[in-house]
Amino acid sequence: MYNIKPYRNTRQWYYRGSLESCNYSCSYCPFSKKPQSSKELEKDKENLVQFVSALLDKENGVSRECAVQIVPYGEALIHKYYWQEMALLSRSPLIEAVGAQTNLSFDVDTMIKVFIRNNGIISKLKLWCTFHPSMVTIDKFLSQCNKLSIYNISYCAGATADPVQINNIHTLRRCLPKEIYLWINKLDGLGRRYTSEEIKAFMDIDEYFNLELKHHKADISKCTDSCFIEAGGTAKRCNICSPSASSVCTRKTCSCYLSYCNQSLPEMVFFGRYPSFRIPVYPDAVFFDIDGTLITGNSKQITDETAQMLRRLSMHSSIFLATSLPYNTAMHKVSKVKDIIQGGVFAQGGMCRIFARKYKKVFPLETAKLGIIKENAGKYGYFVHIYRERHNNVIYKITLSFNKYKNMDNLIKQAAFNIGLTDSFYNPLENVNIIFEDGCIQIVDKMAGKKEGVGYICSEMGYLPDKIAVFGNSASDIPMLKEYKFSVTVNADKETEEAATYHIQTLI
Repeated sequence: MYNIKPYRNTRQWYYRGSLESCNYSCSYCPFSKKPQSSKELEKDKENLVQFVSALLDKENGVSRECAVQIVPYGEALIHKYYWQEMALLSRSPLIEAVGAQTNLSFDVDTMIKVFIRNNGIISKLKLWCTFHPSMVTIDKFLSQCNKLSIYNISYCAGATADPVQINNIHTLRRCLPKEIYLWINKLDGLGRRYTSEEIKAFMDIDEYFNLELKHHKADISKCTDSCFIEAGGTAKRCNICSPSASSVCTRKTCSCYLSYCNQSLPEMVFFGRYPSFRIPVYPDAVFFDIDGTLITGNSKQITDETAQMLRRLSMHSSIFLATSLPYNTAMHKVSKVKDIIQGGVFAQGGMCRIFARKYKKVFPLETAKLGIIKENAGKYGYFVHIYRERHNNVIYKITLSFNKYKNMDNLIKQAAFNIGLTDSFYNPLENVNIIFEDGCIQIVDKMAGKKEGVGYICSEMGYLPDKIAVFGNSASDIPMLKEYKFSVTVNADKETEEAATYHIQTLI
């Protein structure tokens, strides 16, 4: 019944069974207090078991690391067979996470025992819990959330953006643990636009609420890593897309979270490898390249929207820079958020700074070849830019900017060889670190570089490598992107993308 073979390399799986009943009676829901016969429930169980069997099939099942999110009509987790099958999925070495959307009305102790009794792996379990203020008190919902925390279950909580419920939702936010994300969905059928005051109130609760208000253009080419399976075996890319063999999506916009989270939106980077569960994962520190990453085109400063994004992120993570720009130029370009920047790697790693600790590390550059570099500037068509430490006049970076050979990498590398910067056509001398990038030769000390600079700051601050994130877009970022597990490219070429874990088109 379930032929998943054409999709077996999918990273994110969704499943919706034939269940169409719920134990809640929300006025807007067609499944409220809708009973289902034992025969219908048995059929739903049969469909679920067949789907799980198909995923776990040794010959035709999933073939890569993936996650499974159950998105039922109605409420599924009041039925034990869902917990039994989620436990079975969690035992697969290829399935890294499994979970479901729920109103959190199930008996937590009973169902977790079912999950554990079936050898389910708790660390893989992720729940999307929706608060229904017309059906449950805040205290009762919080009590259920507290039980999930006791069992160390990852979860998010959320509610619909009903303006009437703003105070209740604010109360829920205050009472939930700070680390639990409280999302807000726009209210379909509101009949009007939200006021600016309402938007601010909901943004104060959910910093990503603005995503709910945007029109995300549907583009099926951005959703090839997801597959939505319905009872009976019908496969499509998401919950709102119609089944189609065409490469064109049947929708104009991705109008709900489960559809737009499949796109490579910048915000989704901070929802981990599987954004479908809606559980943010924030690093301790984030290092940003500037030109091409925070700033695109010929802009001299970051945009207001980028500044807002960085301010929101700074509530969770320390913000650092990792740039080829010298300190003063870099700080001017991010002056809108200068107060939240905590330091950085500047001048391609020639200088590292941590502002709060007044930490500054400069790597003096061997200048024996400076004379021949200057003498050959006219011959090879480059300009020489020398960067010095202001207080002791130490040179820590030299940049050769080629106009004549702007897009001719081989000639630039030949010039580097001819003036003695490399010991072969490609390899820099042992005492320098050279990056060929955008018609330039960047020269720093052999101990310097973006990767090395990030490492120095992490060592000084006590950040673990798997607890930081790095963002870049060009060749000079590749060593840094390869070094760290949480690495993101922004509008990068193929070679640079291959060095990173995540890829986005724009940061804002």
